[in-house]
Amino acid sequence: MTLFLAAHHIAALHESGAVGMPDYIEAVAGAYREQGEGRLQLLPRHNFFLDDSSGSAKGRSLKIAGAALPGLGAMGVPTYSAGFRRGVLNLWIELYSTETGEMLAIFHGGSLSPWKTGATAAVAARALAREDARILGIIGTGAQARTQVLGLVAVRPIAELRCCARSRDGREVFAAWAREALPGVVVRPVESAREAVEGVDILVTITTARDPVAAGDWLAPGTHCNVLGAHYPEAREVDTRAVQRSRVFVDDLDQAWGEKGELMIPLAAGEIAREHVAGDLGSVLAGKIAGRTNAREITMFCSGGTALEYVGVCVRLYERARAAGVGQLLDMRGEA
Repeated sequence: MTLFLAAHHIAALHESGAVGMPDYIEAVAGAYREQGEGRLQLLPRHNFFLDDSSGSAKGRSLKIAGAALPGLGAMGVPTYSAGFRRGVLNLWIELYSTETGEMLAIFHGGSLSPWKTGATAAVAARALAREDARILGIIGTGAQARTQVLGLVAVRPIAELRCCARSRDGREVFAAWAREALPGVVVRPVESAREAVEGVDILVTITTARDPVAAGDWLAPGTHCNVLGAHYPEAREVDTRAVQRSRVFVDDLDQAWGEKGELMIPLAAGEIAREHVAGDLGSVLAGKIAGRTNAREITMFCSGGTALEYVGVCVRLYERARAAGVGQLLDMRGEA
C-alpha cells in the first residue's frame, strides 16, 4: 500500500511536533552525505517549456528531476508545473523503495518545499559559515523566507536579522512575524538591499529577481552567502564580483552549470572558469574537500534545489507519518 500525504497531513505532522526543522536539517544533511560518499544517482532538473520564451523564468513549464539514494533505501521523482499561477507551486513527489521498487508514498511537495529549502540553507551555513555568525541579512520575504530564518537560527547564534523586500508591506509583515517567532533576536526591516548586505555574517537571497539584488563589493570579509532564488540561465541574484570574491559551492555541479545564472553568465563572459567552483556541498560534508578555510574568507552556496534534498526529507516524513498514523493509504499495486 502507498501512503498519500496531502497538505493537511504534512501540516498535522508539524502541528503535533512529530516533525520539525531539526528533522528536516538532519534529513537534508544525510542526503548530502550520501552524495559526498558517492552513493547518489541524480537526474538534474529538466524543463519542458510551453511558450516561445523557452528557457525563460517567465515561461510556463513542466519540471522533473530524480534521485536515487540506496544508502537511505529510497529513490524519488519530484514533478511540478511553473509559470501558470503566481505563487502556486503545483509540486508532487513520488517515493520508491530501492529494495523492492514499491511506491512507498506520494507527497504534496508544495507543503514541504519551504522546509526542505530552509533546511538546505541551514546545512550549508553549518558547513560553511563562521561558527560565531550572529548577524543575518535576507533579501526576499516571500513564501520561502520564513523557513530560511528558522533553519539558520537553529545552526548559528543569530542575534540580529535584517530583512529587505521590494514591498514595504511585505518586509513589515515579515518583520512582525520574525519578532514573534524569534524572541531575543533584534529584527530590522531595511529599505535597501545594501543595508541587508553590508556588515552581515550570513546573507540569504531568496527572490525571483532576474537581475542582481546584491553586489560583491558590499560583502564584508568572512560573510557566508546562501544564493537560493531563481534558477534560470538568464537570471541571477548576485553580481559577478560577488561570485569572484567567494569560495563557491553548489548543490550539484551538472545542474548548477546548466541553470544557475550566477555561474553561467560570468562563465560565458570569460569572467570566471569552471574551476572557480570548489565543488558540491556533499563533498564538504563527507570531508572530501575543504569548506571555509579561514575566518575572513567569503563563502557562497549557490543552489536552485535538487531532487536529493526532496528524497532525503521524504524518507524522514514517511517514517514519521507511518509511526504517527498520519496519511491516507492507497492501493497502487496495479494487480487485478
